[in-house]
Amino acid sequence: MKTKNYKGRVIGLLVIAFIATNAFLIFFDEEDRVERKSYVEKWSKSTTYNLFERLNVNGVFASEEANSVYFNDDIGSFQEFLVEEGQSVSDGDDLYTYEVVDYEKQEAQLESEIDRLEEEEDAIDDYIDELEDYDVPEPESDDDEDDSSDPPSYVQTEYLVEERIAEQEAELAKVEAMLEMVEDQLDQLEDDGQEITVTSAYDGTVTHISESLEAPILTLKSTNLIVKGEFSEEERRLVEEDMAAQVFIEDLEVQTPGTLTSVHEFPEEVEVQRASRYPYEIELENADETLLPGYHADVDIITDSALEAVTVLDSVLVTEENLYAWVMTEEGVLERRTIETGIEENGLVQIIEGLEDGEWLADQPEDEFRRQATFITPINIRDLSVQKLFDSEMGNQPTYGLLGLLSR
Repeated sequence: MKTKNYKGRVIGLLVIAFIATNAFLIFFDEEDRVERKSYVEKWSKSTTYNLFERLNVNGVFASEEANSVYFNDDIGSFQEFLVEEGQSVSDGDDLYTYEVVDYEKQEAQLESEIDRLEEEEDAIDDYIDELEDYDVPEPESDDDEDDSSDPPSYVQTEYLVEERIAEQEAELAKVEAMLEMVEDQLDQLEDDGQEITVTSAYDGTVTHISESLEAPILTLKSTNLIVKGEFSEEERRLVEEDMAAQVFIEDLEVQTPGTLTSVHEFPEEVEVQRASRYPYEIELENADETLLPGYHADVDIITDSALEAVTVLDSVLVTEENLYAWVMTEEGVLERRTIETGIEENGLVQIIEGLEDGEWLADQPEDEFRRQATFITPINIRDLSVQKLFDSEMGNQPTYGLLGLLSR
């Protein structure tokens, strides 16, 4: 009886030692010489997606432009305003009237102003012609070098020329409107000789009328809207002009794209005990008609982007000394692969190096992942079509059955 118990104990100890030895070998098998399988319950697939790095700031809608209208009491006696605050006016609409005191002096002043505006108009026209005739030198191409090595000066210069032409054309339109207004005043003076009606050179809304005739006597603000705001010191370092932007008003469910057209290099106030703020302006592409000056908005500045980038869920990436992921290979084993990442947005990560589009990555459970291990994974019955099991011709089914028996 004692001999049987002794043998049982020895066998038990040997079994425990065998299990412990195998567990010990598996645990310290850093070179993966012991073949093991990985159970992968959840997979994720790399996909192509557009990712953006955004800077969220606050902004407020404002009129794109404010124009002031003046009256010189040396040239006449003010009569009356022909507009009211809040009234919308267009180029050529009547604003106010005044009575001429000195005909010859007023005539000379108007003619002098016309000459000045015509000279300014000619100068702007000549400058626009020069810009349009400017031939932007194309970069020298070298077949032996990658195109990415060429400096982007050609594209930048071409863009700057087009931008300058647009600015000058806008300035020319203002000068032409002013010239038309002054010529109209001279015509009135020559026809009547007594009273002159001053017309508007701008489109906009009357936002201020000075009944005391303090300059300016009228202020017109354009109906075109922009978004204004301020960047903190840290935010200012992240942005530059011509970055794309998205403007949101959650309450109105309004979203409109725009461009960061102006970023000040100097803060409005410089104080030792106060953080600096840098004003910015965003030009809108299509402002919703329901928007009004003064409405507050959330603004996303697109500081960086990765278009058509290979992306994965951040949950499949593992961080130790280096970032890596467990990838399914064509041989049906798991490969631990080092990954280089870029932009992250909403749980998606840009893969700069290490993965291609359409590769499968092991997601869960992480403690089951091993180098070059054959994996097993559960079958999702919902992904199987029962009908496909019976789609094959009935004549082939016995053949498949025999093949199955022979393989046994």
